[in-house]
Amino acid sequence: MKKNRKKAESEKTLSPNAKKIFFCSAVILALLVTAGLIFILSPSKHYTVAFYKIPDQQKQGITSTLEKIASEKKITLKYITYDSEKSLKSQLPIAKKPQLLFTLGGRPLEDALEKVSSKTKIQAELTQGLTSSMKSAIKREEDNIKALPLLSSHLEVDIDLNEFRNSDIKQINTWKDVERFMNEQKKRKEAPMIFAGGNSALMLDIMGAFAESIDGVSSYNQAVKILKDNEKNFNPVRTAIKLCDEPDSPLATTVEQLKNWYQKGLLHPGIFSFQNSDVEAFASSRFSSVLFMTLESHRAARQNTISRFTSIYLPSEHSPNSRIFTGNIYYAIPLSKSKNSTLILKELMSPACQESLSRSTGLAPVLAQCRTPDKQADDARYWIAATEAPLPGLSNEIYLTKEQKNALASEISARIRN
Repeated sequence: MKKNRKKAESEKTLSPNAKKIFFCSAVILALLVTAGLIFILSPSKHYTVAFYKIPDQQKQGITSTLEKIASEKKITLKYITYDSEKSLKSQLPIAKKPQLLFTLGGRPLEDALEKVSSKTKIQAELTQGLTSSMKSAIKREEDNIKALPLLSSHLEVDIDLNEFRNSDIKQINTWKDVERFMNEQKKRKEAPMIFAGGNSALMLDIMGAFAESIDGVSSYNQAVKILKDNEKNFNPVRTAIKLCDEPDSPLATTVEQLKNWYQKGLLHPGIFSFQNSDVEAFASSRFSSVLFMTLESHRAARQNTISRFTSIYLPSEHSPNSRIFTGNIYYAIPLSKSKNSTLILKELMSPACQESLSRSTGLAPVLAQCRTPDKQADDARYWIAATEAPLPGLSNEIYLTKEQKNALASEISARIRN
């Protein structure tokens, strides 16, 4: 009995201490859990910028401008580059998305807009200085601006100015004028016309641009519909047949035009394996007098070579007010609400930054009133401003892997060669 009494008294004596220790332990544990949750849920000090399908030179140009802005605004930047060989939709996370995304028009833009936060808004005053065509390129959800055009490209024709001046051709307004010039050049040039036909994305974009210039924008839109209808179970042979071989195929006239030039020897026999370096080599050696290239390729070419050429937009027999040129728009898209996004976009849309971006990326500014580093950037801005927002090019209208683009471009080029 004495032992039991002592045990009971001992339990009564120790019980308050045990409770105190237990209570203190619980409080400490709760504090640790709370601190952990605060650490996990607290926003990162970094402002994350992502790029998708932005070529290296253009990405570097945008990044260098962002770094200057971040230094002035005391913002720490972190960069992500998504895999261009995978769809953007499959890579953008639902949570913890980057705050700002730079990508191209067409399907990349469509995928990005699906992930923009409903709270995200771009200030309307940032759009006031845009050219009319770039204003039409703004992407809205009801009255809220969700994506802002930042820079634009252009698919152009480059004519050797010295050869043109010494020719019997007085002006180039249509493809017939171009063909007459090339026929004259054939007498002393190995390949009057050249382009990087081995670049499958550019090849598809050239086909769409030709279709718009020859048959009108409705043919381009018809080609886009065929691509989208065949995207889910993509088959390059079946898609090429629908694009090129049927009586009402949207690219049929374009294929026939290029086939005619190819058979006449106006296009080099190996043109469908050429890259930009080959185009520049032919131009440098004076083997070609007519080039097709993008604005950024023109501005990246060696000055002593490209200075002989003057750039024009793809000619047409259609009236200027019915044209829509091909050239991708580079968009800035804030994916989540952030004060830093507002600060950065405001700077990017300033005349000084637009000039800097144009200089460093080789692209054209989207502002109507800002200086440009050269005539090509100013010309591209003027041409695009004269029409609606440019078409993104067939290669960007749907998501295709590199292998799929190569296969489709190969099917189309085979129809031109044979």
